[in-house]
Amino acid sequence: MIVDCHTHHLAGSYANYGGDLLASMDRYGIDHAAVFTYDGFFEESSRHNDELARFVDGQPDRLTAFATVHPRRADAAAEVRRAVTELGMRGLKIHPWLQGVSPLEGYMDPVAEVCAELDVPMIFHDGTPPYSTPLQFSLLAERHPDVTVILGHSGLLDLWPEALAAAKRTPNVWLCLCGPPTYALQKLVDGVPHERILFGSDIGFGSDYQARHRLEQVRALDLPPDSLDAILGGNAVRLLGLA
Repeated sequence: MIVDCHTHHLAGSYANYGGDLLASMDRYGIDHAAVFTYDGFFEESSRHNDELARFVDGQPDRLTAFATVHPRRADAAAEVRRAVTELGMRGLKIHPWLQGVSPLEGYMDPVAEVCAELDVPMIFHDGTPPYSTPLQFSLLAERHPDVTVILGHSGLLDLWPEALAAAKRTPNVWLCLCGPPTYALQKLVDGVPHERILFGSDIGFGSDYQARHRLEQVRALDLPPDSLDAILGGNAVRLLGLA
């Protein structure tokens, strides 16, 4: 089973730039996907959480929605609770670089606390300074050891050594293999327990070529078969409670 832990749904004014997510998944043999908003990073998050919930409705075997919030808002933790308990979302996606928030600030703590209470993971865009460097998320994970903190890009092209350091020093930091070059991915899987590594493609913005490329990258790694299966899907099934 292949679970893509990093996809996006575009709605509203951005909808014309999105592709057919299910068609892309079928094209590359992806069985299930965790889906994030895009519009909600810029606009009213609750409205776009509702939109995303409608998008995944009727496809529980294929799609799992992650909420977003603006952590500076006083109602951010309450919106996480609503999204999980009322909309059925199974995680939270924050994009500090786009949203202009720092994982080091205190306003992130109530959001992390409700994620811990509800037992849902937090996935972050990472790999781009100033607000999205991997070790910043490591410090957040240290403050909240009961929360699974996922680095959504494993440091991208330049900060993957920092992502490796973050995952090695902080046991509740997971990596999503979605952006580093192949030689860096091998370094990551050599240095981090395989049960804390996920696959992601970042599709949902029209062209879906990166799904093929990133699947080929992971399949080219020097991994035992059971670890490959876990990274491509088994770990996500366990983390998200998928059937």
